[in-house]
Amino acid sequence: GAAIVRVSAPLAESMYQQIFSGLEFFPKDINSILSSKLHLGTFVCVPKSYLSMWDNQNALPPCFAIMSVWNTKEVYQLQLKGVSKLTRACCLGSRVLDAHIPWLRVPSIPNLFKPFGFHFLYGLHMQGKGSLGLMKSLCNFAHNMARKDVTCGAVVAEVAQWDPVSIAIPHWKKFSCDDLWCMKKLSKCASNDESQSSNWTTCRKSSSVLFVDPRDF
Repeated sequence: GAAIVRVSAPLAESMYQQIFSGLEFFPKDINSILSSKLHLGTFVCVPKSYLSMWDNQNALPPCFAIMSVWNTKEVYQLQLKGVSKLTRACCLGSRVLDAHIPWLRVPSIPNLFKPFGFHFLYGLHMQGKGSLGLMKSLCNFAHNMARKDVTCGAVVAEVAQWDPVSIAIPHWKKFSCDDLWCMKKLSKCASNDESQSSNWTTCRKSSSVLFVDPRDF
């Protein structure tokens, strides 16, 4: 079995520093994010057998998954408009079936036609043998956490395309997209050749792992 533990902001900062500090977009003020009132918590999932071996201080567990939740609905809300009455009726029907006949496992589409907020998952990382299942447990935990909030209409996550974590995140392809970003570095790249220092193509290759600052989402 697995155990999910909510860790303190100082411990979460220490873990994120060890995991993501080498990434180009990792925020230097990570402590400000983790201490924000919009931060709903950082959660770590470990096998129950490892729980006693983890000192819960600074060292990373040998096998774990970590995730943080951001309360985006307190900043702004979304609303889906321009949808036909037939589509609205079908979405309503999916919720009715899910509520009364859940064993049919009909996908339930939330009511996105009125203003709704969402929880944003960030700082997702898994490490060690069997960590894929641990991350799935965290995603289920975040889903149940959002269901208890009547004003939360969705749970959203953004990860790099080749991030192994993406396999563990439940999602509908129709509600997902792959973005391709091309970014030009304006400051000088580190290079021994001064003539090449402003050539952004000589910068180091981007990592397959992405830390998304929830304040920018």
